[in-house]
Amino acid sequence: AGLGLAAPRPIRAASPPGHPMVLGVFPYLPALQIGRRFGPVASAIAEICDRQVSLQTKSTFSAFQQLLLQGHYDLAVVHPFLCADAMAVQPYWPIGRLREDLSALIVAPIERRLAQFADLRGEIVATPPRLSAVYQLVEHELAHQGLAGPDGVALELFRTQTACMHAVASGTAAACALPGFALAQHKSFEPIAMEPKFATASIPGIALIGHGRLGERTLGRLRETVLGWEANPAGRRVLENLGWSGFKPVQAGEYNAARLRPRADT
Repeated sequence: AGLGLAAPRPIRAASPPGHPMVLGVFPYLPALQIGRRFGPVASAIAEICDRQVSLQTKSTFSAFQQLLLQGHYDLAVVHPFLCADAMAVQPYWPIGRLREDLSALIVAPIERRLAQFADLRGEIVATPPRLSAVYQLVEHELAHQGLAGPDGVALELFRTQTACMHAVASGTAAACALPGFALAQHKSFEPIAMEPKFATASIPGIALIGHGRLGERTLGRLRETVLGWEANPAGRRVLENLGWSGFKPVQAGEYNAARLRPRADT
């Protein structure tokens, strides 16, 4: 079942025309955390569009991907691979992307000396689910470095980023892979002291996309507002609650599937 995320109070426009707009957020955090972080985003969109906004996520990446590719979401916050896949099969248009590119950070206990994946040969790296951007980045990097086989680095999948870190703390895994944009959200992790050791190659960051059924006028207004959040106090509060620095325009071809997955698509 889908996880509908209610804001602290109903997100209502003055005169909502028809059904609420649906804002979907890919499940990179537990549902309650997504609700807290993206509630202000939904409120801001409701005000911009003068419509109710329903904030939703799913409990798994696969369930979220299925609805995304069906065009269920009017607006969606997605990682780069989901963005490319959605725009390939639905008339989704980019509204903006995070200023920071996305890479997978390899995190391990402070005392562990690691500089590259080869230093983890024969050991286990804990990663989020297979459809997460982190898993796909790490998998690509290991294949590129010839470390994907049985004599290389083993990947063990966990449902959440926190579970990945607990796997390191318990000794189940030597290291874990986390998205750079979420690292600050795990600073309070205490069982053992960890730090980022190195990172994969980077790709364009998280994107906010809108379905073409919203119309050019609405999409244009959303684009103008989201890209301008850094320039006004209300927008900066939205960004601060997200823990993100801001959005910038998407350049042509940035989220082309062949560019993001060069070896898989050639």
